[in-house]
Amino acid sequence: MNYLAICSALRQLATDSGTGPTAVTSQTGELARFVTWVADYYTELQQERDDWLWLRKSFTVSTVASTGEYAYTSCTDTVTLAVISRFSRWYRRSFKAYLSSGGVGGEYDLIWMEWEDFKRKYRFGTQNNGTPRHVSMDPTMKFALGPKPDAVYVVSGDYAKGPQVLAADADEPEMPSRFHKLIAYGALLKYGLHRVAPESIQLAQIEGSRLRFALERDQLPAITTGGSLA
Repeated sequence: MNYLAICSALRQLATDSGTGPTAVTSQTGELARFVTWVADYYTELQQERDDWLWLRKSFTVSTVASTGEYAYTSCTDTVTLAVISRFSRWYRRSFKAYLSSGGVGGEYDLIWMEWEDFKRKYRFGTQNNGTPRHVSMDPTMKFALGPKPDAVYVVSGDYAKGPQVLAADADEPEMPSRFHKLIAYGALLKYGLHRVAPESIQLAQIEGSRLRFALERDQLPAITTGGSLA
């Protein structure tokens, strides 16, 4: 379902009289609220969790000798092959690197360090460049390598995309299509609260919860248990 179709589904669920919307732009009155509620709920849904699988993507970047910090705008999404434009956070345990001249066969894991510990170890006093072994994130959300690279290394890992904002009729939510109606139910709850409509609130909560649980089963990482302490 695209943005316009979800707005139409909301109107039907709300049993609102009339037809439409025929577009998501230039609406007034109740139809304008429908359009806004749908877009707002989808943005809120994406921001409720920082580990939705549909927002997890991979990146790569070639380092510059003596440069230790890299913004997401310097990194390339490995699927789109374009510079990252929507960014939320780095997946800390996903970073890898290899010496470009040595090839991917020499790839190794980078060890995550918290910024204060990293800063004390690698950004204090005189430091020599070398083979990066640790990675952290500075206060500007750049990832930082320690030591600073002494040559060109290829660094890769995963990042979380920032929220997709629905704006045009044909915009389709990036979440799996079988869960798109959840957005309509989420917007229906906003409608019900606005109208003080118990029937709409109840429908949104019952059907929305069912779809939300299914989405979480499908789009959240599996829970793992630690090893034995013995």
